[in-house]
Amino acid sequence: MSDKKIKFTSIKLALLGDQAVGKTSICKVLMKKEFDSDQISTIGYDKVEKNFQIKNGPEMKVVIFDTAGQERFRSAALQTVRHVHGLVIVFDVTDRKTFDNIEHWLNVIKDTFDQPSMVLFGNKSDVDKKKWAVTEDELKIAAEKYKLTFFETSAKTAKNIDEGFSYVVNEAFNKIKGKENVVVDIRKKPKSKSGGCFGKKKKETNDK
Repeated sequence: MSDKKIKFTSIKLALLGDQAVGKTSICKVLMKKEFDSDQISTIGYDKVEKNFQIKNGPEMKVVIFDTAGQERFRSAALQTVRHVHGLVIVFDVTDRKTFDNIEHWLNVIKDTFDQPSMVLFGNKSDVDKKKWAVTEDELKIAAEKYKLTFFETSAKTAKNIDEGFSYVVNEAFNKIKGKENVVVDIRKKPKSKSGGCFGKKKKETNDK
């Protein structure tokens, strides 16, 4: 093995999930932008940058990719972001199909990514639980089955979004730091930078 050290300067994350589960809205809320219930769909991918404070560690720049949920744009987006360090898998608690598709996304991850840190978001949790398409017991069982830390999130109220991202950022950082020949390079203090995460063209409704 080479003794050459690899400088690590930023953490890269990607959001994955079906169309209209709220990935773009989550991304916007994370960047402290206004929630939009009529968010338009992302084509391919979009990205933003944000600083995160690592627990008992440095402040790191995190690059966050918002990927397309629509199948016809999905393949190209996945190939573009396949080298990310962490993944946020998002489903809609009011849409049973998106919950059932968690396993599909995990298979995609297995075939595309190299053991990234992961977290599961059940989005639109602000909706009355009587209207949820999945029970709390099913959520608990799924999290245990897939060995994923689960957060009930809402882009509408910002519930657990910062907390969920902080969790996966710290998990990714610790995994990277634990690898041989990796040096964390924090000589330059990162600056928060907002970018896309607004989607393009096709309208995506009820995206909370």
